[in-house]
Amino acid sequence: MKNTGKRLILLSFLFAVISSVVIFIYLKPLNTTRASVKERTILVAAETIAPRTVIEKKMVKEIQVPDNAIFEDYIKDYPNIVGKYTKENIVKNEGFHKDKLINELDNELSLKIEGNNRGISINVNGSTGMSDLIKQGDFVDIIVNLTEKKDGQKIIRPDLSKIMLQNIQVLAIDKSLNRDDKQRTEVPTNYLVTLSVPIFDIEKLALAEDIGKLILVLRPLKPDYIHKTEGAIWQELILDDSKEMRNLFPEYKSKPTDESKAIADDYKYEKYVYYKIKQGDTLRKISTSFYGDPEKYMLLKQVNGILEENLIKPGTGIKIPVLDK
Repeated sequence: MKNTGKRLILLSFLFAVISSVVIFIYLKPLNTTRASVKERTILVAAETIAPRTVIEKKMVKEIQVPDNAIFEDYIKDYPNIVGKYTKENIVKNEGFHKDKLINELDNELSLKIEGNNRGISINVNGSTGMSDLIKQGDFVDIIVNLTEKKDGQKIIRPDLSKIMLQNIQVLAIDKSLNRDDKQRTEVPTNYLVTLSVPIFDIEKLALAEDIGKLILVLRPLKPDYIHKTEGAIWQELILDDSKEMRNLFPEYKSKPTDESKAIADDYKYEKYVYYKIKQGDTLRKISTSFYGDPEKYMLLKQVNGILEENLIKPGTGIKIPVLDK
């Protein structure tokens, strides 16, 4: 019995040794195969990134993948990813494929708009748009011209020209986003200019285009200051160097009507001077100043076609007859 037990123990030991050798022989090729598989490093999203987002380094991580041709188009370098914009949604752990990034920013209008600005298009033509010489990337000032508006005989708004916006960037001409030095063969009758305008001025610009006429003024290439201007009314076009209203018609002759004869009694007038109405003036005050008689305000009404003596506006020019006895 003792010999039988010893034989069984010996056989068990031999069986264990043989089994170990067999397992080693079986696993050795597998380990060799696994060691021979090549890998490559690719960059993937560390988090889900929304479209049109600037990619930051913290949004990117490295992983190891089998060296397979399917990963050829995935970007491997941080400089080619960080700072770029996503064209579409990139989910977490997804690789950065070159087709999902925006490389040509010149073709993306929204990426040209900075800060609190908004893009808005206005209609211009050859005379209001600098003869189609303005190009994308230029900066312009915008003038609005408003025509006189009346309520009956009362002037609610005089003819006015005013620089309303300054240092506004041109984003596009018609549908072209890229600067092109090739001029059009002819200036279009009408075309669109898209501008980058501060949000607080968007409504003002839209209203100005609706009720007035907009003119684009090209700014210099070198940066310039923002200048405060007061605007201009038509009377200022005929001021002399001393800021006084010029006498445009000093030799103007007029034949008095029956009404003017009745008003002026035996006075005759063949000449007049031109006077600019000041704040606080009335026809009676002007009459007193020129004639020493407030009642001759009727003469000023008749000569200037004023229906209501109180409806005279500062800055308006009127004719003052020169009376000779």
